[in-house]
Amino acid sequence: MDDSAFFDKIAPNWDNNEVLSTPEKVNSILDFMDIQPGQHILDLGTGTGVLLPFIAQRIGPKGKITAVDYSHGMLLQAISKYSKIKPSPEFLKLDFENENISGEYDRIILYCVYPHLHSPIETLKWLLKVNLKENGELFIAFPCGPDFINNIHKERHSEGDALLSALELTKVLRSNGIKADTIQDSDKAYIIRVRP
Repeated sequence: MDDSAFFDKIAPNWDNNEVLSTPEKVNSILDFMDIQPGQHILDLGTGTGVLLPFIAQRIGPKGKITAVDYSHGMLLQAISKYSKIKPSPEFLKLDFENENISGEYDRIILYCVYPHLHSPIETLKWLLKVNLKENGELFIAFPCGPDFINNIHKERHSEGDALLSALELTKVLRSNGIKADTIQDSDKAYIIRVRP
C-alpha cells in the first residue's frame, strides 16, 4: 500500500485518534508564525484540515489559504469540515514533492508532515525558490516532540525516516544551505523556521 492509499484508508477515523492538535496547542504553535491579516498561507499536507479554521481567523476575509494533500480521503474530510469557512480555502489534491503549486505565499506550513517527505532537502529548496515570497517564512511544526512522532511511525518507516530533534534537524538544514532556526524544541512543541 503506498502512502496516499494508507492515508485514504485511515482518513475517516483520523480526527477521532488525533488528540494532540487541540485548539490551545494549534494556536500556540501558530502564534510563533506571526500570521497577519491579508496574508496568503500554504498548508502542505493539510490532512483533515486541522489548522484551517485557526489560520482563517488570523488572516481574515482578505487573506487566502491553499490547502494541499495527496490523499483524496484526507482532502475529502477537510473539504467536508471547512469548505464554508471564510476565507474559503482552495483545496488541491497533489503530491507537492512531484507536482508544482502555483503562486507565492507569505507562510508555508508543514504541520506533522516532514517525516513523510521522500526528498526533504530538495523539496524545501524548491518551495523556497518557487512558492515563498521574498520576506516569507516556511515552518516545520509538530504539537509534540520527536520521540512521540517516532514511536507512532516506527512500524511504518525505516530508521532513515526518524524525525531528528528540532536542533539537530536545523543543523542538517543549515549544512545543506537552508536558512533555518529552531523556535521550539521540547516534548510539547517542535517548530523550525526557514527563510529564503
